[in-house]
Amino acid sequence: RNYMLYIIYYIYWRTLMFANNADLSGLWGCAMSNKKERQLNCEVLRIVAMLMIVCLHYFGKGGLLGKPSDPELTAAGYTIWFLEALCLSAVNLYVLISGYFGGGTYSLQRPFRIWKQVFFYSVIIGIAAGIIGGQKPDIYRIFTYIFPIVTEHYWFATSYIILCLLMPFFDAGFAYFDKRQIKSIILVMLLLFSISKTVLPMQLPWDKYGYDAFWFMVLYLTGGYLRRYGVEQIKSRAQAALLYLGSVAMIFASFLVLRMVFLKTGKLEDLINYSYTYNYLFCYTAAVGGFIFFVNTWQDSPVLKRLRKPIELLSGATFGVYLIHEHIELRSQWPKWFHCEEQRTQSVGGLLVHMIFTVLTVYIICTAIEIIRFNIARLIFHRR
Repeated sequence: RNYMLYIIYYIYWRTLMFANNADLSGLWGCAMSNKKERQLNCEVLRIVAMLMIVCLHYFGKGGLLGKPSDPELTAAGYTIWFLEALCLSAVNLYVLISGYFGGGTYSLQRPFRIWKQVFFYSVIIGIAAGIIGGQKPDIYRIFTYIFPIVTEHYWFATSYIILCLLMPFFDAGFAYFDKRQIKSIILVMLLLFSISKTVLPMQLPWDKYGYDAFWFMVLYLTGGYLRRYGVEQIKSRAQAALLYLGSVAMIFASFLVLRMVFLKTGKLEDLINYSYTYNYLFCYTAAVGGFIFFVNTWQDSPVLKRLRKPIELLSGATFGVYLIHEHIELRSQWPKWFHCEEQRTQSVGGLLVHMIFTVLTVYIICTAIEIIRFNIARLIFHRR
């Protein structure tokens, strides 16, 4: 038992030291370099997008989505599927931010810094869950803790680290190719990984629903293109908002139409919620619209400037929020603690109140843990 305590203590100490160098800005910093001030409207976007991601996990991990083919779907059920469409573009938004602010000096420390923070939470929460639960984890669980990237403990981190290794090649491509060539590359990639799966009523062999590095490459290139050339057809925030809301409406409309077809014919059951994937064309356009809206909003807002410190503090902790609440030992537990699945039978008002309370509580607790982790690491290791 003493040996086990020593091992646990050693792992904790080493992971804390590893995580010390993980910048509080986390994975999705909006600053092009640490010497430049962050663009506050994008920092607000990161906070909003993480809240949207927690909402997605509230619905998905909480069991609220149920079966889309359920003939007895209630008003609350339809509301859940609409809110799911409203939040679906959040993951795409984060990768667009990376592409938009990419092109700076590349360093291999970036993917390594991400890995350290992922490794820290993967191991520490795993150890804590084993101690509190009193159960001995199996060998697969242990490997999941220790090798979170190769086991896809956090699928987003795995895909993003692969993207990080390819970023210098994409950035060099932007310097080498002209606007027309880059647009052609993006359109071809969209045709392969998004448009084809959107228009063809079948499961394509390479379609991973956007949970892969290939789709992240499309988003990274799109973000880089938006920064350099923008979108000529979108000249105002109203048009950007219309693109976002229209895309959300198309996602939800696809759900309603295919559900109606199934209820009348008994066919296409597997495709009812097919539009609810990250690489679906309208999820992509929703992310582009939402991103352009935030980039063109509050650029010189005096209110945001006065709130710079709390905004940067909250946005910097977003990656920690993701790593904590989406840990393999917690992702299915916190929805049970808040009795999320029971909300399927509640009124629309009751559902919304419970969702807002739960999402904000999870977000605030995880943010506080991440800030404490960072400050403890900085206090210990910066004063040695």
